[in-house]
Amino acid sequence: MAECTDLSISPSEAPLVAIALGSNLGEPLRQLRSAVQVLAQTAGIDVLACSPWYRTVPVGPPQPDYWNGCLIGRVQLSPWALLKTLQAIEMQFGRQRQEHWGARTLDLDLLLYGDRVINTAELTLPHPRFAERPFVLVPLAAIAPHWRHPVLGETIQTLRQRVGDKGIIAVLSDDVGETTFAAAADRPQPELP
Repeated sequence: MAECTDLSISPSEAPLVAIALGSNLGEPLRQLRSAVQVLAQTAGIDVLACSPWYRTVPVGPPQPDYWNGCLIGRVQLSPWALLKTLQAIEMQFGRQRQEHWGARTLDLDLLLYGDRVINTAELTLPHPRFAERPFVLVPLAAIAPHWRHPVLGETIQTLRQRVGDKGIIAVLSDDVGETTFAAAADRPQPELP
């Protein structure tokens, strides 16, 4: 499996993608873990790494805390086909789009698609504002610290250090199944396989 520092896309190699996952309704952790399994079983998606889960303060109207994480994968889908796939999975988990930045059972955001820059009515890549959001950068830096933002030219780790850990409440350690308070910088950073 490739390192995140090598984002060249050749015709024979599927592009690397970064996807953010979030949930704050129902059973968020169960839904997030199930969503990763669904993504891993989806044709055209090969999940390579998943971050720890972080409990975070919500952005937007008053609502329960979120659980957030990120995953890295390789895809055989176009950016638009991947977006439609992610939206279909959200719907499968009961996602209802009623309020901007409102509570949700599952949120899947396509953050990065290799080094592609796209700006259409349907899709913007890299995902707008993710470089300002600790709830995205903290988990993404845990699995892809050296991936460079294709517009800003800075690594995910540099962006994460700039925004800090504000709003990160706790980290769930999947290996022991318990929640402990930790700043993201204190967590060991797994290497992307």
